[in-house]
Amino acid sequence: MLPAARRFNYAFARRFVRLLARPTVNFATLEGHSEPAIVYVLAHRSLADIVLLDLVANEHGLPSPLAPIEDFDEARRFFFLNRPAGWMRRHTMRTTSARMRRLEAKLRDREDATLSLVPVSIFWGRAANKDKSWVRSLFSEGWAMSSRLRRFLILIFNRGDILVQFGEPMGWREIVRASGSEDLATRRTARLLRVKFRDQKVAALGPDLSHRRTLVGQILASAQVSAAIRESVTNGAPQARVERAARQAAYSIASDMSYPVIRFLDRLLSWLWHRIYEGVRVAGIEKFEQLAASHTLVYTPCHRSHLDYLLLSYVLFHRGVMLPHVAAGDNLDLPLVGRILRGGGAFFMRRQFGSDAVYAAVFSEYLYQMFRRGHAVEYFVEGGRSRTGRLLPAHTGMLRMTIDAYRRGLPRPLAFVPVYFGYERVIEANAYLAELRGGTKRRETVGGLFRSLRLIRESFGTVQVRFGRPIELAEFLSAHETNTLPARELGEKILGGVNACTYVNAVNLVALATLSMPRQFIDETTLKSHVELCRQLVERNADYDGYAVTGASVDEIVRQVEDLGLLSRERVADGRGDILGHDPATAVLMTWYRNNVLHTIAAPALIACLVVNRRSIRRVVLRRLFDVIYPYIARELSSLGADAFGDWLEHLQGVDVIEQRRGTVSAPTDPASRYQLRLLANAIMPVLERFYITLALLHGAGSGVLDQDALLVECRTTAARFSKLYGLDSPEFADARLFSAFLAHLRENDVLVPDDAGRLTFDERVGNILRAGRNVVAVELRQALQRGTGK
Repeated sequence: MLPAARRFNYAFARRFVRLLARPTVNFATLEGHSEPAIVYVLAHRSLADIVLLDLVANEHGLPSPLAPIEDFDEARRFFFLNRPAGWMRRHTMRTTSARMRRLEAKLRDREDATLSLVPVSIFWGRAANKDKSWVRSLFSEGWAMSSRLRRFLILIFNRGDILVQFGEPMGWREIVRASGSEDLATRRTARLLRVKFRDQKVAALGPDLSHRRTLVGQILASAQVSAAIRESVTNGAPQARVERAARQAAYSIASDMSYPVIRFLDRLLSWLWHRIYEGVRVAGIEKFEQLAASHTLVYTPCHRSHLDYLLLSYVLFHRGVMLPHVAAGDNLDLPLVGRILRGGGAFFMRRQFGSDAVYAAVFSEYLYQMFRRGHAVEYFVEGGRSRTGRLLPAHTGMLRMTIDAYRRGLPRPLAFVPVYFGYERVIEANAYLAELRGGTKRRETVGGLFRSLRLIRESFGTVQVRFGRPIELAEFLSAHETNTLPARELGEKILGGVNACTYVNAVNLVALATLSMPRQFIDETTLKSHVELCRQLVERNADYDGYAVTGASVDEIVRQVEDLGLLSRERVADGRGDILGHDPATAVLMTWYRNNVLHTIAAPALIACLVVNRRSIRRVVLRRLFDVIYPYIARELSSLGADAFGDWLEHLQGVDVIEQRRGTVSAPTDPASRYQLRLLANAIMPVLERFYITLALLHGAGSGVLDQDALLVECRTTAARFSKLYGLDSPEFADARLFSAFLAHLRENDVLVPDDAGRLTFDERVGNILRAGRNVVAVELRQALQRGTGK
């Protein structure tokens, strides 16, 4: 039993810590761990640490560190790995715990004995670096061991920024049995635990930072930058001017992460999210939390809004994961704003490097130094925000530099973490609408930022932050050893990983239904039926691709979208229900929300397209057409999911929108069900019509007549005219990038082959596809193309 004085001290400390501490606890590594005989390990001897661990264990239903291990006749289930000693207790003695040695001896002697070691790190405040403020040095955790005074001050002034991190359990018996001698087992256990503690610290705090000026000096002295400077001087530029430009470039790029700024942004964003959002929902973070201890993470989210990187850093900070350094365009390096973003971890880059080899070398070296030091990094592979709601094609520049940095050699392996953002109402909606209707993009300014503050009076629903399955770079490159352009395939895989963790919210479901109507108005009964059908399709697809969908009832979904101002209601007194829809401006904006999630129903929607205009189609023919067309749709929509053709047929039959009999597939005879099938087909029809336009114009001109540039001009002109004539509110219908990507995919599959002059040649497959498409695309489109081509 503890002496009376020690019991009094412990009881007093427990009450004091319990009263003040508001820790964040991460014990995801213990979920599913069924071994009852666990032993906690703390890195350093500390009364505050053991008190906080005891409180956290009791609160979360874990074994108390003060509880006995009865099978081992041991009074406590914890030990300290190191003991601080000396003046101010700053020296660490590498003497092993007596309890640790006793437990090891019993594990060696008893055949049936098992124990699991759980390393627990407690961070009393989290500092980004220690070169800015003495206040941060007192009130935050750094790489040096925290003193008693500092922990006391943290409890008083910074009690909400304490992180308790439980490590993954380690099988102690296996370590002891594999080590041979008693001394070797002790040393090996201690060494493994020290590695675990260091990895936990890196994952939570980031690596130990040196001064920014030191980093810039290392960049300028690197072989890569020196070579670029020499080459520029050789080409006639004055050396002093080139070196000055390189130094200015390094400072214009480098972040300046500052803990006071991070705490300021944390408080500001906490206020902002509670003001404009009904909630920030997070899912999938457990997929990479353990990977953060052994890998350098590269976060690669979709880019839907300027709030993306703020949301991601906010979520990671509150989860106790290292904050990433975020690549941002230099258009955001505004007075005051740029300095705050830099303090939060942003590093700035030009949109185009052009022919500036020195700037390119400086930026590449900066990125390498970030990876070499173990910093997490975040960048958007799309390059910019999507105005159409679709994922933009991957820009490979950052990916190439990341691959180059990996091949130069890094202390830790790299892993990419796809991130999906799902907004019920995007804050830049008015700006996007203006651009979708032909307006030019407005440049970011401080004045524009202050004008946007009026939006805090509005509600933007909920936002989803969902993490996808990590992609380890080493594994990817080993599987693509013969690929000369791995960055492009890596970009496609990352974008597919983003879409694989899609969340379909109420606005997405309503957009899928209303925009399938010719004039974007629909009666309430039909709307609710189609919303329910789309939700069933997404839920079924979730079994394969990890999608998720709102669980609200259809009545709640409709009411929620109305409350957001994105759905209008026209009351009708004829007893057949109200009519709901969108005004022209909102209809254009709703295409953004539909395009966010179109990939989740692409496969069943394609089947609907191939069936709805036919009396019946043989199943084998339907499968052959599906196999030809679907890969192009999946590529355009960045979908990595399996097509599961047979399963989709069974599911569509199960919800009564198709019928199957004697090897044929047909639309249902029930008019309401047939109408639902047509609405489902209309969701993906613009994609097929764009494909048809491309092939029809190419076929009409003849093989070897048009080059790609000429064909793209014809495609855009025809698509824009058709959209205008027939009222298509789909801004991406005439997007040159989509036509260009489709042509690139046709070339990869050798459907199109450029001749020596760059003209596109093709064989009979193009004509066969067009004939098959006659029963799919609208007759108005076929007639318009016939008038245009004369064929």
